[in-house]
Amino acid sequence: MPRIQETVEIHVARADVFRFCHDLKHWPEWVEQIEAVEMITPQPFRRGTLLRIDSRQGNSAVFSWEAEVVDYQMPSGTRIKAIDTAGASPFAAGSELTWEFVSTGSGTRFSWNWNYQPRGFIANLLDKLGRQRATQKAMQASLATLKNLLESGRRATIHNN
Repeated sequence: MPRIQETVEIHVARADVFRFCHDLKHWPEWVEQIEAVEMITPQPFRRGTLLRIDSRQGNSAVFSWEAEVVDYQMPSGTRIKAIDTAGASPFAAGSELTWEFVSTGSGTRFSWNWNYQPRGFIANLLDKLGRQRATQKAMQASLATLKNLLESGRRATIHNN
């Protein structure tokens, strides 16, 4: 299973970074490939929460996928697993993203791991021809945006619907 890992240092307290990253209304602001996200299950965001996520891969059409929060440890980390993906999705169900938040002397080290299974032969080929690198660049851009938002004073308001 391919894996992409990116990390950023953010000069903001770990709890504040964690809260902002879990405020769903902010996801389209900082996660480059997210168009929209909706909590399917009732609040609060926790282990067992189901999400419907509309994503875009580069200039491709928007595709939807559903995910479950399989691990949630405030303020240290979260693991989200894709449980159903649209036919247009480049990745298959079972793919997982993990966010880890570690306190540092100057703030927070945020690591984003994307362990995914390309959806079929064509997706696997496209991954090798550059899609994986494009995804990694999108993750890098997302983390740079997150850092800029948080270091400029943005904070979570936790509206998870």
